[in-house]
Amino acid sequence: MSMKKILKDTFLLAALMILAVFTISIIWSGITEEIGLVLKLFGLAFIISVANFLFDEYISLSIIMSYVVKYFVITGIVMLFGFIVRWFYPSNFWMAFIYVGVVLVLAYSIDCFRVKKDVEYINKQIADRSNIGK
Repeated sequence: MSMKKILKDTFLLAALMILAVFTISIIWSGITEEIGLVLKLFGLAFIISVANFLFDEYISLSIIMSYVVKYFVITGIVMLFGFIVRWFYPSNFWMAFIYVGVVLVLAYSIDCFRVKKDVEYINKQIADRSNIGK
């Protein structure tokens, strides 16, 4: 079993556990402040994922420029969402730049790792096919 599959299964299992626990907690005692925060984060993640998908489908930029533009677009989405759900006040809106920056660095690192693994896999497949013809 590859590490990629283990991580994927771990995240899927954790998501199912969170949904089960939250569903029972919501039925039992309603939406608490903590559950509300996590639900808002899931909502924000969904909005960002849709924006990211649309960006990747319809806008073609270099990798670096793509990350720069995405950083500002996602920061704008986080700010707007944050003002709507009252995470940010006019005096601390700048925190969105920090939060998005940290998450973007983590996402970029995961993306680079994934691309490297994909390149290694493709190169191995090409090498294997080259050896078959000999």
